[in-house]
Amino acid sequence: MLQIRLLLFGIVPLVMAADPVSDTVNERIPVSRVELEAHWQVDCGAAWAELQQLAGATGQCVPGSRLRRALQLCAFIYQPPGEEVAAACPDFAAALDLLGAGAAPDSCQSLANFLAGKGRCLPSPVSGD
Repeated sequence: MLQIRLLLFGIVPLVMAADPVSDTVNERIPVSRVELEAHWQVDCGAAWAELQQLAGATGQCVPGSRLRRALQLCAFIYQPPGEEVAAACPDFAAALDLLGAGAAPDSCQSLANFLAGKGRCLPSPVSGD
């Protein structure tokens, strides 16, 4: 019992004296977007091209789990959380949101309309750092 009290009295002041450093917790590692793509083994340009092929299909546009994961990673790489939304395309996050809304009878047409507006900066969908 004495050991527990000594331990508590030794730890509590350290915890109370610790200054929260919230600005360093969420810092991004200073690596380029190309390096992030290589690290996560994702090709964002190829994912965008696959999305365009999916939009050309008839019926419901349901991406596979591999494409959905690639879009999630690309959204994180090129549209990181907490940063201002850029007008640059491709808009991986918005495409993922559109696909996540659920497959509707006209979902391929909706995806094609979305890509027509967001695809003006192609064929170079992403630029490396």
